Amino acid sequence: MSSVNEEKEEFRTNSGIPVKECYGPQDINQLDYDRDIGPPGQSPYTRGIYATMYRGRPWSIRQFSGHSTPEETNQWFRQEYEMGQTGFSVAFDVPTESGIDSDDPRAEADVGVGGVAADTIEDFEIIFDGLPIDEVGTSIVAGCPATCQVTAMYFAMAEKRGLDLKRLPGTGGTDLITGMCAEPLMDLIPPHHMLRICVDLIEWCCKVAPRWHPVNIDMYNIRESGVTAYQELAYMFAEIGAYVDEELKRNRLSIDEFAPSFAYNMSMDIDFFEEIAKLRAARRMLSKMMTRKYGAKNPRSYQLRVHVQTGGSTHTRQQPLNNVVRIAYEVLAAALGGTQSLHANAYDEAICLPTEESLKLALRTQQIAQMETKIANVVDPLAGSYYLESLTDALEKEAWDYMSKIEQAGGLVGALDSGWMHREFIKAMVERQKEIESGKRKIVGVNCFVEPDEPYPGKVFHANPETVNIQEAKLKRIRAMRDNGKVQKALDQLRRDLESGANVMPSVMEAVKTYTTMGEISKVWCDVFGIWVPPIH
Repeated sequence: MSSVNEEKEEFRTNSGIPVKECYGPQDINQLDYDRDIGPPGQSPYTRGIYATMYRGRPWSIRQFSGHSTPEETNQWFRQEYEMGQTGFSVAFDVPTESGIDSDDPRAEADVGVGGVAADTIEDFEIIFDGLPIDEVGTSIVAGCPATCQVTAMYFAMAEKRGLDLKRLPGTGGTDLITGMCAEPLMDLIPPHHMLRICVDLIEWCCKVAPRWHPVNIDMYNIRESGVTAYQELAYMFAEIGAYVDEELKRNRLSIDEFAPSFAYNMSMDIDFFEEIAKLRAARRMLSKMMTRKYGAKNPRSYQLRVHVQTGGSTHTRQQPLNNVVRIAYEVLAAALGGTQSLHANAYDEAICLPTEESLKLALRTQQIAQMETKIANVVDPLAGSYYLESLTDALEKEAWDYMSKIEQAGGLVGALDSGWMHREFIKAMVERQKEIESGKRKIVGVNCFVEPDEPYPGKVFHANPETVNIQEAKLKRIRAMRDNGKVQKALDQLRRDLESGANVMPSVMEAVKTYTTMGEISKVWCDVFGIWVPPIH
């Protein structure tokens, strides 16, 4: 024990893992280098999934963006591409994520707010007009009620442009926990039915679009709700297990035929070393899970290809320029942790959607990290650190332990159905807020070094208030010009496929090509399976 007085009686990570004052060989004496760490590009991939990492393949700069109308989002993407963005990632508004149309009375206040409104294939044609989607990977992140429609509309748009789906790169946004628990959406169907539809998408894409990642296990919003780093890991692997078990139960594809299509999305919080260790632990855990439990043989089945977004919940409305520093540290942690692609938040996102100036600074933050700091020169440069290796091991152990609790609650579907997972999220949110209010968790500008709350001096972005009227007019025109007989025929076929257990994606593809809307397809889900009300009490 140190003879010097310390600031606190005990030190812990943000996840509550105890931190000693100093680490040495005795803290990692249980680790075997070949078994637990290994060289980069080799199992268990603790040090990275590629042997040369950023020396041979820099991480993709993929900003998550979209707002107002498809036309405005297209202009936004064009500007981002000209500024050096190396991938597109679409943020949809809440109605689109929920699978309801912009002219639904419930949608009026949210159309184009916080993301772009997209109702039919025409909107996808507008969003991606003039953009090289055959060369640059695209991520279309939508809520689980809309994920099949969004993917089908994107694919149908690509086919109209003459592109071969077998060569189309990109990632979908299928994620059950986010849509059903972390940010409950409208018109949800019961979890086990939603799982079935999501796995239909995975199965179909593996055959039709092998370069596409139809499932994106997205832990970003889960972490934003206040859960710890090891809980984030545990929820991720519980969800992976649910998808894998559902597909293997069907006996249509082997683990090595579909697991390589999985993609992963994680949050990058502010606890620097813990977040680096989290990414390293995640890679090791996936390697163990896929090989030991499921018998995967193809390395791509157990290589964790991860996209990371800096933690929005760590950015503050107070003294917003402080967020520039927070984001830079989080970008650094993501890179040192070995991410494959990265979104750096804009410093003003606690106030509004990014302005052109704040977006450019977010892009430049990543570009400076890649090109000036030299952090990309060495693969996993922190490997061998007594503290980091010990912390990686501790996070993995805590994650496996918490996964056991999820299994005891009924696994992914059971934990959602019973409300157990919702209660865990609420508990995490309350606990984090208590830590902030008590001062146990220091946040500069919020509970320490507080200054008068002066008016924000920068520009404030405002979504186009006419978006709802524009989208309503567009829907009215489309419904008048399309062949509504073909629309009804496509919807009838979709209903038959849902009821028979057939894969729904062929009929969803046919439907979107007739200009069937997002909401018209979602209505069929709800008619067949009923609407599920999240068990929040």
